[in-house]
Amino acid sequence: MMKSLNIKEISAKENLSLLVLSIGLSIPAILLGENILLALPVVIIVMLSFIFGERFIFAFVIISLFTLVGDLSRPLRSVVQLVDFTMLSVLFLKRFSLNFYSYPQIPKSVVYFLILYFSAMIISAVMSKYPFAGIGLIARQIVFFIIAYVFYSLIDSVRDIKLYFTSIFIVACILVTFSLLAFFQGGVSLLDVLSPNRPRVAAIIENIEAATNFYVVSIPIVISFVLLKKDKHNNIINWFLLYYFVLGLILAMSRSAIIGIIVSTAIIFYLLRRKKFYQLLFTITFIVLIFLFYPPLNEFLTTFLRIESGMSARDYVWKMSMDMIKDHTVFGIGPGAYQYEMINYFPYMLDDWWGKLFIYYNEVTGGANLSHNVFLTFFTDMGILGITTAIALPVIYFRIGIRTIKKYKNETPGNYYLIIALFAAGCSIIFRNIFNSIGLLYVGGIHTDLPFWLIFGSLIYFYNLPVPSKEVLQDHFKSAVH
Repeated sequence: MMKSLNIKEISAKENLSLLVLSIGLSIPAILLGENILLALPVVIIVMLSFIFGERFIFAFVIISLFTLVGDLSRPLRSVVQLVDFTMLSVLFLKRFSLNFYSYPQIPKSVVYFLILYFSAMIISAVMSKYPFAGIGLIARQIVFFIIAYVFYSLIDSVRDIKLYFTSIFIVACILVTFSLLAFFQGGVSLLDVLSPNRPRVAAIIENIEAATNFYVVSIPIVISFVLLKKDKHNNIINWFLLYYFVLGLILAMSRSAIIGIIVSTAIIFYLLRRKKFYQLLFTITFIVLIFLFYPPLNEFLTTFLRIESGMSARDYVWKMSMDMIKDHTVFGIGPGAYQYEMINYFPYMLDDWWGKLFIYYNEVTGGANLSHNVFLTFFTDMGILGITTAIALPVIYFRIGIRTIKKYKNETPGNYYLIIALFAAGCSIIFRNIFNSIGLLYVGGIHTDLPFWLIFGSLIYFYNLPVPSKEVLQDHFKSAVH
């Protein structure tokens, strides 16, 4: 017999649903206030997510996190983050629920790194003169790694990895497009890029180094796609993207980004086109020598790379950090304490132009460490444990990356090329952190550091994935042919 419906139970469920819905709608209303109409696009996006499924949600979350949380108003930023994190949480719980044993595993070396990292922050904070200065920073890092882990956990196939980085391509295209609009609205032409007083242009994300991080990630992956030579249609798209991203890089003119891309390109050619790598190395060396010794070209190179600006005061910043390390070698000054300690080590008078510039940077960065070197950043803030952490991260990354490359060397070219591109892109981010401590860990935020951890998470997915047997690969190849 069918169980009779209980009207009271139905009413109770309806009331509970209405209560949850009311709370859910009230949160953006409170955050947005008079700008409540800004929530309308969010509602539309949520509806589209239900129509097109999970992969649309992945793409939307990545694009919105990297384009709508940079320098927009705080209320809108809060709503975007709330919606994005809610959708990620729903997808994660839908797939794994609260069954902790079903959660995807990460390598033990990464677990040990995280233990070391948070131990370094907590110990240095306890031993600091400003023990509470780093509480917010530590909390943000915990949230950041939860988000990074959720993205890693939701990788179900190589298709998801490609979707992640296709979304980053879209972000890079948006940044280049808005940068071009800002450039031309300033009443200048592309020829002004070659002038001594040319502007550095970046849109949406005010921090130019943070914006160029998306080019550093995108360009190596596009280069690997070009070398793979799938078909004419894909090659046209890939070449267009490559030129478009390079144009954005020229407008922003970040020297650390250029160096990083040179490093990643060298890695890709060395692993995939060894003969062309040596040809390219010889050609670049020859061209550099010509530019160095031929005065007109030397002048052009000096202007183009802003060599006249030298190290952009990095040498003074590095000296400040070294002086801090001498005085706080063991435990560092503590997370979040840089804004209080930097004045004690200032190499300028406060009313000097450079002094005012440093104070401005300290204000706009919220007191973040301005060491412009990831190793100095960790050493100044967290002492010996900090520098150990900073060294451990690239070591673990290289170890996992190299092992993954060896594992897939004789497998399908598509996956092998993608793995090398991801590894090279991560290497370029690590290398540029010698000159800019952004895009890796600790100093930045979601829109600056998450791309690297999407790369690392993708490599870990391949690292943990069992390689299919030759019989499976042959069957797959035959089915693809037929």
